[in-house]
Amino acid sequence: MKTFSNTLRLAFATVAVSLLFPISAMASPIFVGSFQVDDGPWWTTRPDVYSGVEAAALLFGGQASDYRISTNSSQDASTITDTAWYSIIRIAGGHEYADDFSVDLLEDGYAGPGWTYYTDISAYVRDNARGAQYTNYVWRINAAAVSEPATLVLLGMGLLGLGVARRKQQ
Repeated sequence: MKTFSNTLRLAFATVAVSLLFPISAMASPIFVGSFQVDDGPWWTTRPDVYSGVEAAALLFGGQASDYRISTNSSQDASTITDTAWYSIIRIAGGHEYADDFSVDLLEDGYAGPGWTYYTDISAYVRDNARGAQYTNYVWRINAAAVSEPATLVLLGMGLLGLGVARRKQQ
């Protein structure tokens, strides 16, 4: 009788563990598109300041944490740079920073009252970073847990063990 009780406990524990702690596979990032820095609104309209990932969330939906940005045009996920192109107020050209970087020192939008050099840096504004060379490539991170076969096998073994234990009991 002690063996039956231990078998039942083990089977129940196996099912519980497989349900509470599923083994998940981190899916590879998926390329969803691109945008140029100067696709954003004109700087004279005092638009919001965006990091690369915030601009991606604005354009493709979801949250900034759902995205990774690359300045590399390759569609191979292993080449993602986690950087984005930015426009800096009063500084010519585009500048590369981390994809979650932005600066709005006066917190009044891009080119708000009192702006000067480096007070605003945005990845989505039509200002100094103009042209296709300032394209940000957007990758979506699939954050949803995907059950792997090991989780399903563990769950199946637990259910099978419960069935065997119940049959022995009868």
